[in-house]
Amino acid sequence: MRASASPGPWTVLATLCTGFFLIMLDTTMVNAAVPVMLSHLGGGLRDALWVVNAYVLAMAVFLITAGRLGDRFGPKRVYLTGLLTFTVASGLCGMAGTTGQLIILRGLQGLGAALLIPQTSAFIAVLFPPERRGTAFGVWSGVIGLSAVAGPLAGGALIAAAGWEWIFLVNVPVGLVALALAAVIVPDHRPRIRHRWDLPGTLLVTSGLAAVSYGLLEHRHGASAGSTEPAALASLVAGVILLLTFVVQQRTNHREPLVPHALYGQRDFVRAAVIGAGVYFAVVGTALPLLFFLQRVLGNDPLAAAQVTAPSALMVGVVALVVGRLSNGRRAKPLLVIGLLTYAAGLALVSLCAEPGMNAWRLLPAMLVTDAGIGCTLAPVTKLALDSVGSSMLSSASGVLNTARQVGGVLGGVAVGALLQARKAAELRSGARTAAPELPPLLRGPFTDALARASGDSITSDALPAHLSPSQRDHISALADVVFQQAFVDAWRSTLLLPISVILLCCLVSRRLSTGGRTPVKPLRGRHARRPGRRATGIRRGVASTATDKSSPS
Repeated sequence: MRASASPGPWTVLATLCTGFFLIMLDTTMVNAAVPVMLSHLGGGLRDALWVVNAYVLAMAVFLITAGRLGDRFGPKRVYLTGLLTFTVASGLCGMAGTTGQLIILRGLQGLGAALLIPQTSAFIAVLFPPERRGTAFGVWSGVIGLSAVAGPLAGGALIAAAGWEWIFLVNVPVGLVALALAAVIVPDHRPRIRHRWDLPGTLLVTSGLAAVSYGLLEHRHGASAGSTEPAALASLVAGVILLLTFVVQQRTNHREPLVPHALYGQRDFVRAAVIGAGVYFAVVGTALPLLFFLQRVLGNDPLAAAQVTAPSALMVGVVALVVGRLSNGRRAKPLLVIGLLTYAAGLALVSLCAEPGMNAWRLLPAMLVTDAGIGCTLAPVTKLALDSVGSSMLSSASGVLNTARQVGGVLGGVAVGALLQARKAAELRSGARTAAPELPPLLRGPFTDALARASGDSITSDALPAHLSPSQRDHISALADVVFQQAFVDAWRSTLLLPISVILLCCLVSRRLSTGGRTPVKPLRGRHARRPGRRATGIRRGVASTATDKSSPS
């Protein structure tokens, strides 16, 4: 009896992107819901930052290991495990009773996301031939842009209609449906080579990334409070030592290291990973200051701010789809260069257009240019990276590539945030000296002293002398608000020079990429049923045997 034909590659990709979209959507929805969550659970700013960062940290820590798991056990199995973990963790997050519980469960969500993400991009390289792979990566990248649009809007609607818990609980039925579809539709492709497990390398990279990420995040929090925590510095030092040890261990492991030696020799892959990290450095580093400007400086509520950012976020998805299709063949490199230059130009336009008291919609043209640049980079850089590696290393390469992006994002958030805080403090001092002559002589001293003691974005009543009358307090507070807004804008403009410089450096690196990488992976086609009496070691039709792949350790 003839076996039924397997689903086409686009059907498989749509199924994989369902789970990927769920993870990306949850990330943007949670960011919009954090203030409401903490008002119910009784947490503070530190807890808010950890609710967001616990997820990012867990993803960054486990992506390399997750990629290697996909090589060892097959990407479908690891994808299903990640999606199930994420779905269960989402349900538990919706039932969390304390901020501590929520932070731990957010870390479990991040673990599920880390298991899933490398498998999606690895499957694309297996499912599609090189001449169609750019289009597929464009679709995959478009999911990111679509989630950036839908997340804040859906999050605001769910909070208003049902409460913050449903930000997480809605993932349960959707996740179960995505799980059932993936179990039936996604082929059970497994590499023919049985990989050894590098336990020392796994422990070193996992603990090293965890320690560095924790140290960076805690150092940022301590810096915002005016001090540096010794535990954060100790964690940073320990993490760097562990990661250096990991590099030495990988170099001296001649059996089968966690990061295959062949990846080090693929210069296009290394350069693409550096570019991916640089792009995420800029994306994550500029996201929070933009939301801060729209909400705190311009006075928009979260839903209104989401409406302003939605068109430009949609631009990411639209451009990613178009550029993905155009990046087939040898056009990926020039499109990547154009995207990086457009991204840098957009950030420069944002810095020039931003003004206190402006209508937020006037910033939209600059934001559209910025997000068009982002959309133009996502598919080409992923295609160039994975086209350069062998089929037996796809999941490992995808894990390393996504880890580079996440670590770049963590560094971007920390570096841009710290620089913004330092520049804002300097601009506040300068602004206080400039604005003080507008006050009566008796109020100038209290005004400058209050600004010097301010730790947030306005001066509180306890920062002002008790003998001041209500009208004097109002006068000082109103002038201080003007100073705060101008100080933030001036600081933001100078801070944007950092991500712009990083993107321009990435542009220089991209010029070193070859126009067409090695493309050893053949597409999946036809049936993928198991042969009777034999162990299923891969897709029988349409996939070249990886046993002859000379780039993989035997």
